[in-house]
Amino acid sequence: MRPHKNLIKLQKAAIKRLTRLEQLSTNILSISSNREVETLLTYITIETLNTWSNFSRSFYLSCVLSAKTVSGTRITISTTIANFNDAIGLVIPANKKRHATPNNAGIWHRRFEPTWHDPRVIMDICNQIGCSNITQIQSGFSGGLTVFNNLPTFRNFYAHRNQQTEYAAMQIASQYGISNLLKPSQILLSLPLNRSQPLLIEWIDELILTVEYLCYE
Repeated sequence: MRPHKNLIKLQKAAIKRLTRLEQLSTNILSISSNREVETLLTYITIETLNTWSNFSRSFYLSCVLSAKTVSGTRITISTTIANFNDAIGLVIPANKKRHATPNNAGIWHRRFEPTWHDPRVIMDICNQIGCSNITQIQSGFSGGLTVFNNLPTFRNFYAHRNQQTEYAAMQIASQYGISNLLKPSQILLSLPLNRSQPLLIEWIDELILTVEYLCYE
């Protein structure tokens, strides 16, 4: 997923990936093999967070490009930024690595970049560079969506699979009216209170909604 001067392209790329992951999530419900279910849930959960992180990074860089939104508005910034590398250099402090330095060629290493899946990163850096759409960005994250706080916890479980990450994921269940005695994979496939879709699909839908909103305004 790359930055674009027209956010409709970024929006389509992100939603295409998220929709594919949502379809895979739906297909899991008809699989009887526990091993296959675990394999797919691991892939979907990690890839969903990766997709959102990549979108978030590309969205910021698209703003730096003065991209046009889906509604036709041109984004402007109040800071002069020469290139993407300089744009990344501005956001490095958000990762609390204030003493990080680029390599001898002046290029910032990806490991110094912030946790792009955290909405505060986008809100802080876009506010810092004076994005004309900062109000819309802040509004896009003000709806009380829970995916941004909780999906990373499940991603950490599938990435590391230890007692600590499992416990952290299980404690989230009660927020959705789901038993916290269930295993993480069971939680993701359970229906939240007053919802008709499994939790994982609800989260993917929340991300699609956010992508659409951020790119439209």
